[in-house]
Amino acid sequence: MEAEARISSLSLLVSIIDRPAETLAQVARVPRWRWVWPASLCAASIVAFLAVAAPHLVQAAREAAVLQLSSMSAEQAIAAQEQMERFMTLPIIVGGSAINAVLGTGGGWLIAAAILYFGCLIAGEDLTFGRVFAITPWLWLPFALQGFVQAAWVGFTGALITTPGLSGLVATGNPLEDARNFDFALLSHVDLFALWHVVLVYAGLRGLTGMRAGKAIGLTAAYAALSLVVRLIPVLIGRAFAFSG
Repeated sequence: MEAEARISSLSLLVSIIDRPAETLAQVARVPRWRWVWPASLCAASIVAFLAVAAPHLVQAAREAAVLQLSSMSAEQAIAAQEQMERFMTLPIIVGGSAINAVLGTGGGWLIAAAILYFGCLIAGEDLTFGRVFAITPWLWLPFALQGFVQAAWVGFTGALITTPGLSGLVATGNPLEDARNFDFALLSHVDLFALWHVVLVYAGLRGLTGMRAGKAIGLTAAYAALSLVVRLIPVLIGRAFAFSG
């Protein structure tokens, strides 16, 4: 145990690429302060993306507001425009995006840990929630890398990624329609970073419990499906309000 405690988190960041199951098991055995590196990388990726994308986010928000106003009557548009202008400032949009990203990451960790923990209990595995939650920030390393890649893309091209993942296959070009499109939202979460995340989940299940490959694959598939459902809840709510209106 003392030898494992002396292994640096930086070296674990390297070994998670070629030995993910062993690395995640080691994190769970000696979890204290192991979350600092992955959490710091997630935070840094958020800062890097917002630093580069800030003006583009404001422009995108203004364009979305124009589209929304165009669908209203003249009286409604005048009243709504005054209200929208108060929120179309750089500090509010960037601050709101930062808060959403941080809360989304923290909430994602809790939800992921809960799904994996209860999934393991149902599968008959003896595992504590603390051990599962200890590896969860490490499962988010692919999304931290994704943030850096997106920041580099925006900096190089000077434009936001409007069709993430495979969503370009069903994109209409209308941001408001795409935002309410279930298929667009679903495919936007399908990319190489999400695939790597799922692979790490599988490796984590194997490393923490030593369960059979078939059982781990089944639990990983269930986790992926439930995670997608959670991510799609805002879209389903938006569609419900749109249809009711």
